[in-house]
Amino acid sequence: MQKLSPNMTSDSSRSPTASAEPPSVPDQSLLLGAGLITVGFLANTIQGALGKVAQATIGPGQFLWLLLLLALGVLLPVEIWRRGRDLQAGLNAQVLPYYLLRAVFGLSGFYLFIWAAGLGSLVSANVLLNTTPIFIPVIGVIALNKQISLKLWGAIAVGFIGLLLVVQPNADLLRNPANLIGLGAGLSAAVEFLTVRRINQTQSPLSQTLYYLLIGSALMAPVALWQWQPIDRATLGYVVAAAAAFLTFQLLLVKAYRYAEPHQIGVFQYSSVIFSAVIGWLFFDEIPNGVSLIGMVLITLGGALAIYLEQKPQADFTEEPTGT
Repeated sequence: MQKLSPNMTSDSSRSPTASAEPPSVPDQSLLLGAGLITVGFLANTIQGALGKVAQATIGPGQFLWLLLLLALGVLLPVEIWRRGRDLQAGLNAQVLPYYLLRAVFGLSGFYLFIWAAGLGSLVSANVLLNTTPIFIPVIGVIALNKQISLKLWGAIAVGFIGLLLVVQPNADLLRNPANLIGLGAGLSAAVEFLTVRRINQTQSPLSQTLYYLLIGSALMAPVALWQWQPIDRATLGYVVAAAAAFLTFQLLLVKAYRYAEPHQIGVFQYSSVIFSAVIGWLFFDEIPNGVSLIGMVLITLGGALAIYLEQKPQADFTEEPTGT
């Protein structure tokens, strides 16, 4: 998954002044943004659950490829009606490499999340995917020479302690590597999110989604054909429902971040942990052990603090205003 968080917001309409000092947001807008992002992550969790069910008959690569094709089939008529303006905006030698990078890591995160959910617990896969806010500052330090505060290091430490409690590295990890795969999904999604921050400066949400689906469909085709299994009507229904959930998630996320800033409502992405726990319990008879539950709480706490403390994520790529 693609766990696409503030990924789909567009910053191109914001002035340098607004980026440096965000305007106050009315309480009603905050509530609306929080509600939209919560419902969006419910759709994302349902998507993961459908992928888990579908893997009883088809592989994660085949599932993901069919989902991408279905979503693309919905958006392409919209783009034709718009006379291809969103695709034309991305035909730029400076932008296309970022689109490719985003597709590679976004698909990796999506694939690993679906795979982890199929091999193990839905809630564990979801929690480990949500390590993204913890990984982002660490990647910033390693790859971008970014300085982060002591408080943010503390939030990262809390998250990583929780991560160890959930993954519980031991000999069993190699026999059933579901948690390790889920951790890879969170790391991949973090790289994707950093890439999307750059794309957001010039590209619309529809452009980003279309290029993600187009590049993703091409990249996943060999994997899907290699894993190909006959698909029955029930499984096809799960894929169609997952594609609808995917597009719903993207739409609601875009809308949510038009009403509030990421640091104000980003914490609501952790509602997906509650949703996955309920769905896992009701439909898959999944009940995490006590150690894993403590780890999930710590990951959620560390990630929420990281989102709050990193209040201006676009500063990583945005040039400082030159002034007038």
